[in-house]
Amino acid sequence: MGEKMANEGQENTLPENKRTRTIELALGFAGGIFGLIGGVFALLFLPELGVSAILASVVGIVGAVFVTRNHTWGGIILVLSSIWLLISISFFGVLGFILFLLAGLIAIFRK
Repeated sequence: MGEKMANEGQENTLPENKRTRTIELALGFAGGIFGLIGGVFALLFLPELGVSAILASVVGIVGAVFVTRNHTWGGIILVLSSIWLLISISFFGVLGFILFLLAGLIAIFRK
C-alpha cells in the first residue's frame, strides 16, 4: 500500500527541461483549420491562390505537430507558413495568419 502511494506522487511530475507545447499545438491546429476554410473559400475566386493557401495551412499544421519534437524549427515553420498564408489569400487568411504567427513566436521564444 505504501508503494502505491509513493508512485502516485510521481505520475504527474515532468522534468524541468521538458515542457509540453500544448498552446502552440492548439493555436497551430486552429490556424490550420481557419486557413483551410479561407483557402476553400478562395478557391471560388482564384483557384491558384486557394490551392496555395491550402498548402500553407497543411504545412502550418505539420509545423504545429513538429513543435512537440523541436520547438525552434516548428516555430520557424509556423512563422513561414503564416506569412505564406497571408500572401496567398490576404483578407481571407487573416485569422489563420494571426494564429500561426502567435503559435510560431511562442514556440520560438518560450523557454
